[in-house]
Amino acid sequence: MKFVRGFSILTWVLLSLPALVAADAAEDLKSRLDRIQDLKGNFKQVLSDKAGATLQTSSGKFALKRPGYFLWESAAPHEQTVVGTPERIWVYDPDLDQVTVRNAQAQGADNPASLLSGDLASVRSQYDVSAKTSETGAQYHLVPKATDSPYLFIEFTFQQDGLSGLRFKDKLDQITHIDFDQLQLNTRIPADIFAFTPPEGADVVIDE
Repeated sequence: MKFVRGFSILTWVLLSLPALVAADAAEDLKSRLDRIQDLKGNFKQVLSDKAGATLQTSSGKFALKRPGYFLWESAAPHEQTVVGTPERIWVYDPDLDQVTVRNAQAQGADNPASLLSGDLASVRSQYDVSAKTSETGAQYHLVPKATDSPYLFIEFTFQQDGLSGLRFKDKLDQITHIDFDQLQLNTRIPADIFAFTPPEGADVVIDE
């Protein structure tokens, strides 16, 4: 009977462990991201297809300010500027001389930019979170619970000095890998850098 009872307790612990680990991973990720009130730096981005072949590479600079503000500027040859506020998202494509304006709320919160710049209270309710940690850093793997999410997973990578990269996979099995460098954390970025005015003569498309 003692063996049976001991086996039952052990089984209960083992069955409970994944839930505890997931809960701890979500809380740990939230704790790390909560330390970011604003952040700016440079990025390098690689888009690959499902076979691993590179489709596009780009680089540029970014800034974000919580809650809800971000700026993403890709340099030539793939120039694009994306500016987000709690109300609107502007996407400017110089090659097309076009600005697309979207409702930020309609875009939802299940994307990397919103996770970095937005309210993190719902991380656990919106994602299944797991983590791999080591002496040099940690990686957090997020799987959206919503079946209509455009992403199959989102991953955050942290080194000892903070956030170092992002990786996410869309429903076309394309993977985007982003590495950050020259990061400046909590430097009190002014909100006016997230103000956007369409360039004169550009076509403005409202997509809400």
